[in-house]
Amino acid sequence: MKINWFSPLPPARTDIAHYTTRVMPALSSLAEVTLWTDQREWDQSLKKQMEVRTFRLGRMPWVELNRADANIYHIGNNPLFHSSIWQISRQHAGIVALHDFRLHHFFDDIFRVKWRDLHSYCAVMENYYGEQGRRDATESFNSNARNITYMAEQYPLTELAVKNQLGVVVHTQEAYNALSPEAQCPIMMAPLPFAAGPAAPRTQGASGEQNGPPYRLIVFGYIGRSRRLSSVLKAMAALPDPAQFHLDVYGDVLDGEDQLRAQIRALNLKERVTVHGFAPEPKLDEALSRAHLAINLRHPTMGEASGSQLRIWKHALPAMVSQVGWYASLPPEAVVFVRADDNEVADITSHLRALLSDPPSFVAMGRRGRVELEQKHAPERYASSLVAMAGLVQDFRARVAANRLAERAGTLLGEWLGAAVIGEAGANIAKEIFELGIIENRVQ
Repeated sequence: MKINWFSPLPPARTDIAHYTTRVMPALSSLAEVTLWTDQREWDQSLKKQMEVRTFRLGRMPWVELNRADANIYHIGNNPLFHSSIWQISRQHAGIVALHDFRLHHFFDDIFRVKWRDLHSYCAVMENYYGEQGRRDATESFNSNARNITYMAEQYPLTELAVKNQLGVVVHTQEAYNALSPEAQCPIMMAPLPFAAGPAAPRTQGASGEQNGPPYRLIVFGYIGRSRRLSSVLKAMAALPDPAQFHLDVYGDVLDGEDQLRAQIRALNLKERVTVHGFAPEPKLDEALSRAHLAINLRHPTMGEASGSQLRIWKHALPAMVSQVGWYASLPPEAVVFVRADDNEVADITSHLRALLSDPPSFVAMGRRGRVELEQKHAPERYASSLVAMAGLVQDFRARVAANRLAERAGTLLGEWLGAAVIGEAGANIAKEIFELGIIENRVQ
């Protein structure tokens, strides 16, 4: 079986690039895989494992894509890494692997920032969400997306990423439940893969808990507002003795490192918080092996599964997570939950106090997370599911081709004769497919 794999690659600063390297050893043992990238720089060592090809919009070797058994397109919320991949998927159907369920941030950047196309944005929103969607789209566009969080929660625009595809792979039950009732192609829910590997050694105290205090807390990854770091700092400052904890922050601070450091100073936590910046994986793994508790809050969530959470469990490390989306589905024996909004700071504070009073229970929590990783997230299991999906979607190629032909015909008839002449059926066909014409015109 031949598979074309469109995805960001290391050193791109996205976990989807790391996800690709995690699944490749297992997948390449089952299929002939070609990696496709539009990055100027990528990890050249990947060429030792499989073929790596570069692509550019407008100069695609369509014959190469047609020769494959499956083209797998990876779509996440960052347009920097996924915009070109999505546009190719609109021209050549394949299997879309959704890494985020709510994609409004992604499409806002494409329509408003990149294309500056209010008309097309409003047309897409009206097609999927009616007149109210159009009104909200107009307001959001004209206000430079000040209400983007509301738009993402209310109007995920996921349908625009999977329209006319041969298959869809999701990593969360939430995404599967939302898409499957009206799915026009096979859809599969496969837990995000992460190799457990050998258990990392951890320093233990006489009673089984890790040595402390001070207990080391860790936040890592791509740190935006949804990571709730401000609430973590407020919770630390509210403790009677903040010196019992030390917080390490690893990763790019997307909303401004200066603002973060100002809050640290204002809360008198300068000696209790270290901002390390981006760290390579070996350094991050070392920090995780020393930590007592990982803080992996995500609110609002874009409907993603968390590669960061799987990395945490690899180290048998207990974790604090937001009680939303995929995170809310995690076993309560393996994480502690933080409610959103008004309860957030209080819940974080409560969990930190619980760590002080009962460290062994948190050690047990981390071990349970490690079991969860080993049982549900093996890359071999995930790779087998992808190969099975690639075989299943072969029957849908002809159907999708016929749908596209009918849609194009309906659109052309509408332009030449008008809806009143071609009748209601032709008008409905044109309405269903209008956004395909928008996208294809942009690509060409």
